[in-house]
Amino acid sequence: MLTSLHGIKTSSVCFIFSLIIFSVISKILFDHVYAVSKSIVDEKFHIPLGMSYCKFNFYEWDPKVTTLPGLYMISSLILGPLKLCSTYWLRFTSLGASLVNMVLFYVLFKKYEKNEWSNILSALTMALIPPVYFFSLVYYTDIVSLTMILVMIVAYEKNCHFLASIFGFASVLCRQNNIIWVGLVGGRYVLTNLHSIIMEKSTRKYVSEGTERIERFTHTQTPWSSVMQLVCQPKMLLDLPLKFWLNTSSYGAVLLSFMIFLIINGSIVVGDKTAHEATIHIPQLFYFSLFSMIFAWPHFVGEVINFTKFARRHKLMLIISLLLGIIIVLKNTIAHPYMLADNRHYSFYVWNRFYGKYAFFRFAMIPVYIFAWYVIIKTLYNKNDATYILLYLPCVIVVLITQKLIDFRYYFVPYILFRLRVKNNTNSVFNLTLEFVTYLLVNAITFNLFFTKTITWHDFPDPQRLIW
Repeated sequence: MLTSLHGIKTSSVCFIFSLIIFSVISKILFDHVYAVSKSIVDEKFHIPLGMSYCKFNFYEWDPKVTTLPGLYMISSLILGPLKLCSTYWLRFTSLGASLVNMVLFYVLFKKYEKNEWSNILSALTMALIPPVYFFSLVYYTDIVSLTMILVMIVAYEKNCHFLASIFGFASVLCRQNNIIWVGLVGGRYVLTNLHSIIMEKSTRKYVSEGTERIERFTHTQTPWSSVMQLVCQPKMLLDLPLKFWLNTSSYGAVLLSFMIFLIINGSIVVGDKTAHEATIHIPQLFYFSLFSMIFAWPHFVGEVINFTKFARRHKLMLIISLLLGIIIVLKNTIAHPYMLADNRHYSFYVWNRFYGKYAFFRFAMIPVYIFAWYVIIKTLYNKNDATYILLYLPCVIVVLITQKLIDFRYYFVPYILFRLRVKNNTNSVFNLTLEFVTYLLVNAITFNLFFTKTITWHDFPDPQRLIW
């Protein structure tokens, strides 16, 4: 039982203290980043538009920008009235959002887990995910976009679905492909609530037939069978409560508005459509699984023995997976020209020193991808509620395989949605500590490289830096 300090839980005090320490250190690092670099890669597009919107000039646009103006609109709401329209304060928007994200992580972990101390460490660790943490110090869309998604999920968990849909819409204004995560949250609401409503009605129907019939129905009925029951008996839709329809309509309105945008715009991309042409790039799923395994490695290591046992029991499945992996790598490996040319990103070096240099390396990694996906699926699977994984997997597939460019930022939301579902176990504190220390070390190394290594680009008057 946690002790209290004047009615406040000790764990809450510790979380506030950790948030303050995180804020102070981040501010110091933020100022140092600003001192050495006033424009980082895509900031040359974002900062001028951010300044224009901050001054309430909403008519300027750069055709090279491919996202909707959500980031600039949020900046104008916060900074515009204060007349803080400078590069420093625009970047500070991301830093402020990262602090909010840490609080949101804590709220979500408290919802999913009961161990307060693990929740504090988990929230702090999530805020320090190295690629995510770096972009909290610059003016990119990713951190504010993540904030909108996390608020949407928190509102969903609190049963505030109208509010969730509003922040879902705001997330789409920041990055268009966030519509997929709105679909995940909205779809989960529909499936789980349809299931519970039908279960309640059917239980009342069978109550007169005895306990045995009720138990048999309860064990066989799943969310998907409830949906099929509705398909076979559409009149049941008339009996669904008004609250269900209102909440469903909130999410549906966001999806419908996005469909209208697609029809009018002709593409999910605004501005320079040649920069992000839709394609089929299945190996993105492999790279995402590797990203997840690297950054959540303490939670993966413990599954090696279980995977070995699983592989022995399912040899045919393993062989088929290996063959499919070989075919996909052989036929569908794609290297975007941007990645091959831009030596300011880690992906450039990973590709040119491993994937692009040694063909056998691409194939040697296939068993690693299979293991990583085994852990991801096992972590997300819940026999009592399969709706999450059944929606998560197709959403991740749609978001990733349509991206030609390999960019770590594409993996942020899928990874965080996975990581939020990692359950505490007997080794949780030890694993979390390892994860936390890993993130500190990786951040230390990456920021050291950022501050000490300069790269000359003819398009930029100032020396460029190495970033994620």
